[in-house]
Amino acid sequence: MKLTSLFRAILVLSLLTMSSKVAAQKKGHHHPHKHRHAKKAVVVKRSAYRPTKVVVFHPVWRPKYAYHRRWVYFPKYNLYWDNWRNHYVFLNGPVWVSQAAAPPIIMNVNLENEKSKELKEEEDDVDDIYKDNSAHKEN
Repeated sequence: MKLTSLFRAILVLSLLTMSSKVAAQKKGHHHPHKHRHAKKAVVVKRSAYRPTKVVVFHPVWRPKYAYHRRWVYFPKYNLYWDNWRNHYVFLNGPVWVSQAAAPPIIMNVNLENEKSKELKEEEDDVDDIYKDNSAHKEN
């Protein structure tokens, strides 16, 4: 019987404690740290091709030079090189193509000697880089 009366006493105390907290909240006595507004997180979708570590790239067409960004653009040929996937991205008629083999337009060209530019770090996670092609042509 003593265990039952102890259990009742604990139950009554816990109910009293809970009711006093509810009453305090209704009166406006609440803890400000519980109601802070959470900071909004900006969700950035990272490319599945992004390396997990920082990497310096030495493409097959320019092995002695170090690139730090994913995309290298060749304005003369309107051609992109993807350092993450080791692919060329180029316009073939009305369609953008991504492939490991060099496209016919540069088959006999030494890209090491051609003018190129690394695109911005913000564009590293952009898989369809050609969507900003008009901006890349202008710069």
